[in-house]
Amino acid sequence: MSLPTRTAHVRIVTVAVVLLTAFLVLVAQLVRWQLLDRKGLTPVAAAADLAPLAGRQRGTIVDRTGEPLAMDIYRWEIWVQPSLVSPSRADTLSLKLAQALGPLLTMTPAELASAIAGRQARFITLTKYAPPEVANAIAAWDESERYGVGMAAVPVRYYPQGPLTAHLIGFVNEMPQAYYGVEEKYTEYLRRAGDPFFQSSPSARQAYDRLPPAWRRFLPSAVGQDLVLTVDRRVQYATEQALGEAIGRYGATSGTAIVMDPYTGWILAMVSLPSYDPNRYNTTNTAVLADPAISVPYEPGSVLKVVTMAAGIDAGLITPDTIITDTQTLEFGGRIIQNWDRSGLGPITVRQALIRSRNVPTAQVAIGLGESLFYQYLSRFGFGQLTEVDLANEVPGTLKRPGDPQWSRSDLATNSFGQGLAATPLQVVTAVASIANGGQLVRPRVVQAMVYRGQVIEQPRTVVRRTVKPETAETVRRMMVDVVEQGTRSARVPGYTVAGKTGTAQIAIEGRYHPTQTIHSFVGFVPAENPQLVILVKLDKPRTHAWAESTAAPTFAELVRQLVYLLNIPPSQVANRP
Repeated sequence: MSLPTRTAHVRIVTVAVVLLTAFLVLVAQLVRWQLLDRKGLTPVAAAADLAPLAGRQRGTIVDRTGEPLAMDIYRWEIWVQPSLVSPSRADTLSLKLAQALGPLLTMTPAELASAIAGRQARFITLTKYAPPEVANAIAAWDESERYGVGMAAVPVRYYPQGPLTAHLIGFVNEMPQAYYGVEEKYTEYLRRAGDPFFQSSPSARQAYDRLPPAWRRFLPSAVGQDLVLTVDRRVQYATEQALGEAIGRYGATSGTAIVMDPYTGWILAMVSLPSYDPNRYNTTNTAVLADPAISVPYEPGSVLKVVTMAAGIDAGLITPDTIITDTQTLEFGGRIIQNWDRSGLGPITVRQALIRSRNVPTAQVAIGLGESLFYQYLSRFGFGQLTEVDLANEVPGTLKRPGDPQWSRSDLATNSFGQGLAATPLQVVTAVASIANGGQLVRPRVVQAMVYRGQVIEQPRTVVRRTVKPETAETVRRMMVDVVEQGTRSARVPGYTVAGKTGTAQIAIEGRYHPTQTIHSFVGFVPAENPQLVILVKLDKPRTHAWAESTAAPTFAELVRQLVYLLNIPPSQVANRP
């Protein structure tokens, strides 16, 4: 036999290369079908067995009674692979898909048939949000009819309470990326799913049995990494209703209300209006997405007089019966300090100065304390710093101190009655809670427990520091009761002793104060002798009344009347008052 010629040798090599290339292409195609495009080849009847898209599942969030606040529901992403659909089937398949999907399909049957026949796209996404019934209908087709159609279960974040808990919870977009509130703060925990099928695992039943009965309706979730909040949906709803009615009644543009347990720091409700629906976050004005309770500081006004008087008493400078001369004006640091009514009452006690909400005597207390000591106390109460609440996007407010470039000596006087500094509503209510609980600054919390694979991990109470001595807190508590009994009577609640203080603050605009617009607030606790709740009500730019005693204070009282009934808080040991 003769050896092959050079031409024959080239032909043999060429054929071998072609065969090898074809083999490799076939192997690559098989790998693609088996590993990458398996959904497109898998009969849709098996769609229910498909795993949700990796990394998209999140744990469930419930309130302290087990009511769901955020959870995954499942929609179906449906697509077609043109390469797997013969041209003769394009028109028929397009019509059947259009009938099954209805308005979910954003293409006409003719456009879809053309796209399939054109084979220019590897995948054509038909919808990302088909409900289960649509997926089931397609799964019922004959295998030959559904060949080339792929489906996958996609978890979509759902918020059963809608706008009620929007600012607290935040939202998750399609990416999925979490923004604001609990969703953003705890995103790594909620989405770090080691076992996406925990709920069907053998240990799930044991985990279920370990949970308190009220939590078992929705926990554990499929991923087994869930949160139980301190928030009570019933309290949240009552707070939202009271705040919303007040905004409408007094012509305010917006408002915030917070209900907290002063001893644990648990936030039972935190509402800001206007709100938004986190289920439709993408249609919402972005200006309302951030939570004003922790992200929008304001000048608290006369509410801060409680802190100034507490500092003076704790330092031994004054007592409730110390006499201070309330002059019409006080010049300090190049600025004229005046009372709200532009008058002076002459010699009055510290107690009377707080009851009558006098600026001049309050400024004298701060001046008597001196720069160093006064600002030490403001820092002790948490102003100018984060509360470190477990929510995303908290800001520290603004507190200029001696030595700061923008601080001036007049700030010592004006800061004493809440002007020239800015605090968030949560900072204010946390500071007053330390008076209610005996002088401890407790870190506020919205998460009561992390439920990890059925194991309940309670979040501990955290005392940040002591603000004042227990006896000081008790003295100021009694003074705040006198404020309500003898001054702001609109905050009284029949059968309960109330301690509190109003604040009517001017609004700073471009280095000056607006001539008419104000922010009204009232912060107090009840029952005063054994505080169960500390509540802040803040109304922005009310138009119907000039002072907070006619707006925020009665709103506080109305909310307390609802909450003591809702939470079964027993009355004070005093006679009912009209």
